[in-house]
Amino acid sequence: MKHTNQKIVKLISELTSFCYKYEASKVNIDIENKPEEVEIRLNANIKDFPMDVLETVRTMLSAPRSHEIEECYWNLSGDDDTDSELVLVGMMVDYAEIDYNQETRILNFNLIRKL
Repeated sequence: MKHTNQKIVKLISELTSFCYKYEASKVNIDIENKPEEVEIRLNANIKDFPMDVLETVRTMLSAPRSHEIEECYWNLSGDDDTDSELVLVGMMVDYAEIDYNQETRILNFNLIRKL
């Protein structure tokens, strides 16, 4: 697939931008390249993450992967200040999970993208 590394960077950029939109004080990113997939784990300390946003993001990230959409639009994300780019993130990954721990105030993303 073309532009594999650039797409991974774009995914991470979108997630990081999203976290900073909600005033993350610390962001940790772990990327594991495996022979058949890439796993991205992102953890962000966010003081008061809105739980309604969590459910909305879960829905956005659950969009089925679409290779056709991905090839056409992956480079266009990040041009505005909305969360709608997360739908594109969902279409670029095969698995996405998001959770927020209200005690530790940590937002966790876990994404898997098959190669």
